[in-house]
Amino acid sequence: MRQPVRLYTIPVKMSSPAYNKAKGAAFEIDVMKWFRGLGVLAERLRLAGKDDEGDLVCVVTGQTYILELKNTARLDLPKFWREAQVEALNYAKARGLGEVPPAYVVVKRRNASIDKAWVVQDLEQWLKEKQQ
Repeated sequence: MRQPVRLYTIPVKMSSPAYNKAKGAAFEIDVMKWFRGLGVLAERLRLAGKDDEGDLVCVVTGQTYILELKNTARLDLPKFWREAQVEALNYAKARGLGEVPPAYVVVKRRNASIDKAWVVQDLEQWLKEKQQ
């Protein structure tokens, strides 16, 4: 009899780096599937060390967005925000884009569904979007 294939093997030690990486990857896949379920083009971006380009790229009504996803117990919004901005710049540079796409931080909300995750942006970016 054939055994079912496991997609994720998460180590038992819950504080290990491997566990945290698997937890983050699972969140990225869940968010990507959620977007796709709504008809939004969404793809995971590859890890590239210091040249990382974000976790997910989404295209909504023709606009590209870079998402930095976080599934962590501790929030460090300034750090997360800086990371998202740098990675959006890396994305634009790698593709020779003249304009850096907007970047957001998406934080997993404990005991909530994907559609209840928090989206973080600064006030300047929020206002810019509202004026378009």
